[in-house]
This record gives sequence, C-alpha cells and structure tokens, in this order.
Amino acid sequence: MTMLTGFLCFDHRACTVVKAKILSTLSIVTDPLDTEPMEVLRLVVVEDEPLFRDLMVGAIVSRIPGTIVVGSFATGEECREAIPNLQVDVLLTDIDLGPGISGPNLGVELRRATSIQGVVLLSNLALPSVLSSIPTDVSGGWSYLLKTSVSNVSQVGRAIMSAYQGNMLIDDALVDELQSNSHSPLDRLTPRQLDVLGRIARGWSNRRIAEDLGLTLRTIESVVSDIITNFDIREDAEGVNSRVRMVLIYLQNTVAKKWQEPQHHV
Repeated sequence: MTMLTGFLCFDHRACTVVKAKILSTLSIVTDPLDTEPMEVLRLVVVEDEPLFRDLMVGAIVSRIPGTIVVGSFATGEECREAIPNLQVDVLLTDIDLGPGISGPNLGVELRRATSIQGVVLLSNLALPSVLSSIPTDVSGGWSYLLKTSVSNVSQVGRAIMSAYQGNMLIDDALVDELQSNSHSPLDRLTPRQLDVLGRIARGWSNRRIAEDLGLTLRTIESVVSDIITNFDIREDAEGVNSRVRMVLIYLQNTVAKKWQEPQHHV
C-alpha cells in the first residue's frame, strides 16, 4: 500500500476477494427502495471489473427509482475524458482502480472541477478511515460502502442520496465493527450519545433515529446538540456541516474490531 497525493492507494494485486460471492449477491437484488428520491439523480460509475460494473449498473437502474446512470467506465482516465460532455450529480467509484488515479483522488478532482455533488466509494477492504483524508473544501458529500453490501439496494440508495445532499455515510456493516480508541473524544459521550452517533454515521436522519429508538424527535435533536457541544463543533467559513464533522471525529477515533492490531504486553 502506498500513499498518493494524500490518499491511500491500494496495491491492485493485494486487493483480492471472492468475486463469485460478490457477483452472486448482486444478482439477488429483490427489494426496491421504500421511498422515491425527490429528484432524478444522474450517476457515473467507475469500476475496473466489467462484470461487476455491468451488474451494478443494472441493479441501480432497475431498483433505485429516479436514478439514472449516464456513463460507466473502467478507469479514472476514461471518466475524466468523458465528464466534460456529461451532466453528473454523483460519482460512484471503486477505491482501487488499478494503475492510474485512485477512486478518492478522482472524486476530489471531479468535485473541484465539475458539478458533481457527491461521491460513493466502493471497496473490498474495511478502511473507512480514508474519508478522514478528504480535503476540507470537499469533505462533505462522501459515502463508503463495502462491495459485499451492494446487494442491499436500500443502503446503496441511501449512500447515493446522502452523498448528493452533502452528508457522510459509512457502510452499516462497518459501523457495527467500529469501537472507540483509548483516550478519545468518544469517551466523553454517554451510551445513548454513542448509539445516536453510530446511526448518524450510517446516514440516518434524526427522524429515522427517533423512530428506530422509540424516542421523540425533540429528544434526538437534544442528543445531537449535546454531541456537537461535547465535540466542540462550530460551523466554519468553509461551510462543512456539523453532521459531517461528527462522522469524521467518529472515524478518526475508532478502529474496526476485526482489523485491530494485537496488543503486545511487556
């Protein structure tokens, strides 16, 4: 693994997974989204595995109402060349695109140079900390999904919409695996606040959190306000919203249990 322009750039040969499992889950998409998006969203998909790319595009088009794919490409370079002739709202890209530009770097470049509002990153690896390296001027509007989760069309739809709306979303499966580092700002939060913060990281709205926990909307709004105060979050001139900052702090101070380094005792 090497560093490229401030982002993690993965060795293409090292990022191997059981592709048959991913492809089989993609082909078992059954349930459309419960609610339709408020507007038509235009997507570009960048994925270097052609079969996976075609199946994913088909699933998005057939199962996510109001979402259209205006282009699909195998490399970041192909996408760069075509983008000036397309109207795009959200970029959905693999993190590891092989030789050439990586998915995160492509996302930052296109966010700065085009009308793209959000980026959804796909990966075989549980490394959502890559979101912490996104430059501040484009830090809102990112989602991170595992490729093994793309059969969950509802979650893919939420990831696309969350990125488009300028928020930040992490794969449900990853949030379940995250635990607090020692002596982190998360230690100041109550169990209820941590519970709510984990749901915010999933891209949930206050209303959905309230319904899920059986609490009033006003109670959840109060809990969110307390988290903001605990983290000493202030809106700044660059306009990064408080929910994005909360998720970034969450990512910077957690580690996935299954990926945690073993403890060595002297």
